[in-house]
Amino acid sequence: MSTFEIISTILLNIIPVILLAIPYFFLRKKLIGKLYLRIMLGIMVFYLIYWVLPIIFQLNSTPLELQVQPSEQGNLGLGIAYIIAHIGSLIALFASYPLVTLPFIFFVAPLISLLFVWRRLRKEKDSKESILSSLTYEMTNGPYQKVRDALTKGDWSREKEILKLLIVLFPISLYLLQVVLKISGLESVSITTGETALGWFIEILFVYLAIFIFSLELLFSSQIALKGRPFGESIRSQAYKSLYTVGIPISLLSVVLFVAEDIIEGTSSLPLFIYFFAYFIMASIIFVLFLKIFEPISLLIFIKIIDWWKNRAFKKKSIPTAKFYYGIVFGCLVFFLWFAINYVGFNPLYSLIFQNPDSIIQSSNFVPPSGVTLTQSLGFDIMIFFNFITLTAISLFISAFSLRYCLKYIKNLFLGFATFIPTIIILSILLLNFMNPLINFAPETYWITGQSSYTSIFGFNFFTLRTASFNANLEGALYILALPYVSTQYIFNIIIWSLIIYYYKKDFQAKNIEVDERHIRKSIFSSIQEFLTFEEYLIKNDQYLVARNQNLDPSIITEERDEIKQILTILEESKFLKDLIPLDEKEKERFYFTLKYLYNNNMIDILATEFSYIFNRVEKQGLYIIYDDGRGVFDYSFVQEVIQDPGLVAGMVSAITSFIKEATRSQDLLKSIDHGDITIILEYGKRIFGALFIKGNQTAEVRAKLKTFVERFEEKYQSVLEDWSGALVHFKEDHLLVEDIFKEI
Repeated sequence: MSTFEIISTILLNIIPVILLAIPYFFLRKKLIGKLYLRIMLGIMVFYLIYWVLPIIFQLNSTPLELQVQPSEQGNLGLGIAYIIAHIGSLIALFASYPLVTLPFIFFVAPLISLLFVWRRLRKEKDSKESILSSLTYEMTNGPYQKVRDALTKGDWSREKEILKLLIVLFPISLYLLQVVLKISGLESVSITTGETALGWFIEILFVYLAIFIFSLELLFSSQIALKGRPFGESIRSQAYKSLYTVGIPISLLSVVLFVAEDIIEGTSSLPLFIYFFAYFIMASIIFVLFLKIFEPISLLIFIKIIDWWKNRAFKKKSIPTAKFYYGIVFGCLVFFLWFAINYVGFNPLYSLIFQNPDSIIQSSNFVPPSGVTLTQSLGFDIMIFFNFITLTAISLFISAFSLRYCLKYIKNLFLGFATFIPTIIILSILLLNFMNPLINFAPETYWITGQSSYTSIFGFNFFTLRTASFNANLEGALYILALPYVSTQYIFNIIIWSLIIYYYKKDFQAKNIEVDERHIRKSIFSSIQEFLTFEEYLIKNDQYLVARNQNLDPSIITEERDEIKQILTILEESKFLKDLIPLDEKEKERFYFTLKYLYNNNMIDILATEFSYIFNRVEKQGLYIIYDDGRGVFDYSFVQEVIQDPGLVAGMVSAITSFIKEATRSQDLLKSIDHGDITIILEYGKRIFGALFIKGNQTAEVRAKLKTFVERFEEKYQSVLEDWSGALVHFKEDHLLVEDIFKEI
């Protein structure tokens, strides 16, 4: 290669990176820019593995020529079209992860988390009803708000920990998988020749590992607790500790065994292991990049399942079975729409673009039966992009949007899923031979990679990696292992994307309702998407909450009549609908239309109960914020008399935590101290920790409030606490923050 060819090749191949980086400079200060950063990083990692790494393993092989016909010589349009199509296929292949692979992980993980919860509850000796009633969890913000907060905060600590654990577990998993392959008679062969089942199955291996790890993360992020004592965090920390303790030496041993096997058998499987390891890291990085995007909806699924479990007797009675036909109607409607799009749009367009599709598919093999032309390689890239748009993206979003509107009108998640999903499954099976399936139960099992190649379309030898494919032969044990993922991924994707769309614009609010002197019910409300019927309006319970729209322009209020102004003034703090309805029968109807006017003009929001739980009331005594060296930073008394001198409390708590940590040789942090009728709850930040004195047993609710206070306090005074001199003047006004966070418990 000449110097000119090297420079030109590099410049042409980094076009995708340049095109991706440009928008970020305009978006980086906005919320969408923080999301775009994760997408951009994911595509770049994908680019490195698919377009750069394969070069290393193909240095000793002669690049394949992408032949150009004499009439095509010097056709710059064809060369530019090839680069654009190549970028399009790259983005399409990457997009299959957030659209198809990751939703499967985030849907199945809550089900695995539920097994952990069930196993923990089995250890209790109380009645099942009593145990379930004392189960609490935490989710006060909606999925959109949680994603917004997570992206804004920019904390990557959890992502790093998860990525590290996935890397530790991969060598063990791959070695065990190779044993399964040998037993099944499907040993992997060279990356440059033949077929490989291992290459395609590596994605499924990653999915199963990610599901297990994320199920542990859900237990942590849900703050699930039994009788006020969180157990999810301890399960997660113990599991991580065990996996690290056992996983690291076994992973090292697995790598040694790979090397030893190569030496003894004279094979070359080690380069293949390195390539698959890089592929696995790529999938893991994409997973952690999108973790905080999908986690809130996955957390909501987990909590909704537990809420159903706790209240299943009541939930079964409240299902609006009269509206069951909505799911069937929307299922048939989406199938008719898909049928029309296929025969009016996709099929004619496919025939127009691909004159000889069989020839293109055959030429895409890593070892093609004959030479490959640039036009054929261009055609395969276009085919990947076209199939992704039509068979994956459009079919998925048509189904998801249809299910979303089905849920809107049926107003019950369980009934919506139980009627819509079976309808499209049955229609997919019945019409499988007549049209492209809406739900593909048996997708083609092939593995895409890059093959070293070159073309002279630009008047010089332009080297690149053409998109090539391997067939994957899943048989025996591999087929059984892959079946749960292959047969259900499209169904689960439709469900989770419909939930993301359904909850995207919903606002969430939490309200604590006094049950009796000892108990409080916490209800989580979400905004409704259409105004109440008159029958729903008249229901006199705590199901509906009315709140003033936070984005309401004050200038609009001045133009309204006095009654509207008065209602909006009352609603500066959200109220239960039952408390607003007039007693007079005639006034009830008039007030209904007044509320409807306010709702339709976006002046108020009406929220309905998503889930709720009951927790024990606690008597708060005192709050102390302590620096990591034992000095008292801030204190607040909830009662008139001060419990103890703040300096003594800070020294006592700091001494106890240090002594227990030293005596037990444990790296775990002390979470609570029980002493008679007084309990001290501890929560930790980076430079400080909080100690809350309460009378009675701790609850997950009060612990969550303490954790929130510690996080917000440390965030507010980050620069002061970084190298704190001991001056207390900075923290004098934070009683307002205490009263705001702890006001409802």
